[in-house]
Amino acid sequence: MTDQPTPPTRTRGVRPLLSKAVDDAQFARPRLALVSLGLLCVLILGGALMPVPYVIERPGPAIDVLGEYQDEKILVIEGAETYPTEGELMMTTVSVDGGPGYRVTPVEVIAAWFDRTKQVLPREAVFPEGQTREQTTLNNTAAMSTSQQGAVAVALEELGIEYRDVVMVAGVQEDGAAADTLEGGDVLVAVDGRTAADVEGFRSLIAAVPAGEDVPLTIRRGGEEMDLQVPTADVDGTARMGVILSAGYEFPMDVHLAVGDIGGPSAGMMFSLSVYDELTPGALTGGHAIAGTGTISEDGTVGAIGGIRQKMVGAADTDAEFFLAPSANCQDVVGYEPDDLQVVAVSTFDEALTATETIAETGSAEGLPTCEDVTAK
Repeated sequence: MTDQPTPPTRTRGVRPLLSKAVDDAQFARPRLALVSLGLLCVLILGGALMPVPYVIERPGPAIDVLGEYQDEKILVIEGAETYPTEGELMMTTVSVDGGPGYRVTPVEVIAAWFDRTKQVLPREAVFPEGQTREQTTLNNTAAMSTSQQGAVAVALEELGIEYRDVVMVAGVQEDGAAADTLEGGDVLVAVDGRTAADVEGFRSLIAAVPAGEDVPLTIRRGGEEMDLQVPTADVDGTARMGVILSAGYEFPMDVHLAVGDIGGPSAGMMFSLSVYDELTPGALTGGHAIAGTGTISEDGTVGAIGGIRQKMVGAADTDAEFFLAPSANCQDVVGYEPDDLQVVAVSTFDEALTATETIAETGSAEGLPTCEDVTAK
């Protein structure tokens, strides 16, 4: 009797298959984990670098208006007697990350949230929606030009020096139709022989020219009248030169303020003090380093500005001793004053002038109004 071979059982056949499946799974699991980790890293990195609709304000430089900027003397007055001075009158600035044409990332925004010297704001709170980088530059240049004109007027008014109102070119768009013809500071005299009393009047005369045709324009530049044929572009059926017109002034002396590509109106008060200083004997500051900020209106009112906390930090970093702050900004000042920086609240040019003269005489801001005084009222 012959023994029959034992048939393979189901158990013996399944066990090798299970073992192989386990081995394959153990081999595949690290590869799957690595792929998943790689994808996760890509997603995290992409999210971290993705632009977000915010801007970050950080301290910019504090610049002595009585000194130089980018190797050029900032304030130059010709045609009037000026006097040597000393000390510093600093305009303060804010650097903005994330404006038109630029973007910030979530990583930058989160880091700024934890930095007391920086401020995070929605982009639309600082820049109008749809505004381009070129438009931002033009608007800032025009605002700076208008601010400088108003600042000089306030200083001359304080000194009893007469000047006259005009309509001027405050800014020229780089790629605008008039870019090669008009310059910032040009005074409008007439359009095709007709004159106007204000900005709106000149705009109406220019708009009456057929779109795309040259505008016969008489201007005054450097005290001399010039007749120009200024090209226009057709913008929605209206003739546009690509310039910003504003109310301005003609002075009995030439006052030039050079601050490079810095724009905006917030240095008005410090410009006024600097012009006043150079046109009067002695050092207005008494040799002290005084920084400040604030717009200036024709009646001498000092207006609120943005980025006051960042400007105080920039002033302190430049070793300013005193800081003149608009009273309208005092709510944002209290509790954020840098150490060793004495902050004085001012609401008019006369108050700023009095504060500066007091500091010059006493070397202290004691007795001058503070932002704590203003907010306590």
